[in-house]
Amino acid sequence: MKEFAGNHFLLIVENNSVPFDKRVWREAVALKDGGATVSVIAPMEGIDSKSFEVIDFINVFRYNLKFSDGSKSGYILEYFLASLKIFLLFHKVWISKGKFQVVHVANPPDIFWPLAIYCKLLNIKFIFDEHDLTPETLLSRFEIAENESGMLFKILKTFQYLSYKYSDAVISTNETYKKKAIDKFPQNRKKIFIVRNGPDTRRFKLVLPNISLKKGKKYLFAYIGIMAVQDGVDYIVNATNLLVSKKNFKDFIVYLIGSGSDLDRLKKMTQEYKLEEYIQFTGRIPDEPALEILSTADICLSPDPYNPLNDSSTMNKVMEFMSLGKPIVSFDLKEARYSAQDAAIYVRNNDINAFTEGILELIKNTEKANMMGVFGKERVEKELSWQKQIINLVNTYKFILSK
Repeated sequence: MKEFAGNHFLLIVENNSVPFDKRVWREAVALKDGGATVSVIAPMEGIDSKSFEVIDFINVFRYNLKFSDGSKSGYILEYFLASLKIFLLFHKVWISKGKFQVVHVANPPDIFWPLAIYCKLLNIKFIFDEHDLTPETLLSRFEIAENESGMLFKILKTFQYLSYKYSDAVISTNETYKKKAIDKFPQNRKKIFIVRNGPDTRRFKLVLPNISLKKGKKYLFAYIGIMAVQDGVDYIVNATNLLVSKKNFKDFIVYLIGSGSDLDRLKKMTQEYKLEEYIQFTGRIPDEPALEILSTADICLSPDPYNPLNDSSTMNKVMEFMSLGKPIVSFDLKEARYSAQDAAIYVRNNDINAFTEGILELIKNTEKANMMGVFGKERVEKELSWQKQIINLVNTYKFILSK
C-alpha cells in the first residue's frame, strides 16, 4: 500500500545540490516510493546545473547560488540570497506542481524558520531536518571558543531555537542531536524523530577492485566527503607527508574524493610537500567511479578533528566505509565511536602523529584490519543501513499528517 498517495511533499536544501546530497535524495526517493509526489529545491552545483529536471519521477528545481568564500560576510550574503531565491521557487513549485501538504527543510543553515511560520498560515506542515548543529559549526569553522563567539553565535542559537519552535516535527541524525534539541526546546520531546545517516546498501555496495588505480603502489587509502576546514582533510595531507618524509613509507597512494571551500589550500599543501605522486584529488565524481576507488581501498580515512560539531555528528563517510567492509582510522569522537564501534581504530584527537601511526598499525596488522571490515559491514546491514532508517522517516510523516 502506498501510504502517502495523493500527497505532495517539498524538500528544501541550501548547502548541497541534489541528487549529490545523498541524504536528501534518499529521503526524496523513499517518500516517492511511498506514493507521494515529491519536489526538491536545491542550489545548482557541478553536474547538477539544470534549473529543472525530473529524476526518477522526482521534480528537482534548482537556483543559481554563489557559495561563500569561507568568510563570515560571505556566508551572510549567501544565506540572504538563498532565502530570497528559495522563497520565490517555493511559489513556482506550488503553481506548477500543485499545493504541498508538507515542507521538509534540511539545514545548515537555520534560515528557514520564517518559512515555517509562513507555512502555518497556509496550513502546510513543516519538518526541520537538522543535519548539522549550526552554532557549533560556527565555532568549529572559525576555531573560536563559545565565550568568545560574539553576537553572530547568539543569532545562530536564536535561529536554531526558532527552527525547533515553529516546526511540526524535528528530525535528528543521532541521540546527541536529539538530546540537544530537547534541552533547547523541551516541547521537542514529543515531536522529535531520529533518522540516522546510513547508506542504501542496495545501491552503495562493493564493485570489483581496479588495481590500476594503485598506480603501481601496494596500498590505496581513501577519503570521501566535503572538504571544508572543519572536515580535517589537511590531517590526511600532513599524515601523507610524515609517512613519506619521516617514516620512509612510500608504497601507497591516497585518493581524496570530493570538494569544498578548503580544496585549494589542500592542493597547495600537496604541492609544497611535493606529494603529487601520493595524493590524487578527484573532485566531485558520480557514485560509480567513487565506489570503484573505495572498493579498491585497503584503508579508509575519517580525519574529522575533535570540535564541538564533529564530536556530536554522525559522519556519512564512516557509514559508507563500513558498508563496503573497510577498516577505518578515526579520531576519538563520541558519535564516531557509536557508529563504527569495532570497525575503526581511534587515535588521540587532533594529533597528526597519532593519525599517521593509526594508518601504519592497520598496514602492519592485516588480520585486525580484515576483522574490522567484516564487523563494520555486518553492523551496517543489521542496524544502520538506510533501509532501516526509512521506517523512522515514514513514521515522522505519519505523525505530522495525523495531527
